[in-house]
Amino acid sequence: MKVSILNIANKMPDWVNTACKEYLTRINHGKYSCSLVEIKADKNPNKPALVNMEAEAKKIEAQIPKDSFVIALDERGKNLDSIKFASFLEETALNYRNITFIIGGADGIHPELRDKADATISLSKMVFPHALVRVIILEQIYRAISILENHPYHRE
Repeated sequence: MKVSILNIANKMPDWVNTACKEYLTRINHGKYSCSLVEIKADKNPNKPALVNMEAEAKKIEAQIPKDSFVIALDERGKNLDSIKFASFLEETALNYRNITFIIGGADGIHPELRDKADATISLSKMVFPHALVRVIILEQIYRAISILENHPYHRE
């Protein structure tokens, strides 16, 4: 399974970079690989948020690997517990070589890009800053792999 995480971001705090590096190290072994791509945010205060989001969407689309199953992370998406998320990834990996998660910027993912995604998943009905979402999705991908490999990381 090859996973890409496309994240609208500017400079991330050290704690985010440290956590991401740790989870990427845990994930990237054997048949699993995960990469994190930072895409510069468009923050022109003289333009409406939707215009900035559209510019970000174009940058995101340019980074989506070919033949990828695209998952938008959005609070309006489908809620999955960790077991169902692991099953979802496993089933998706049977049909797609690449799985791409999109994390929007401060204003979210442009509605057209969100609608074009193959799936929309919610990590919570609460809204989180995109820096924290990056850490959460990496942890959940690692947790899903541990579930699929019967590793004791996940406990019920």
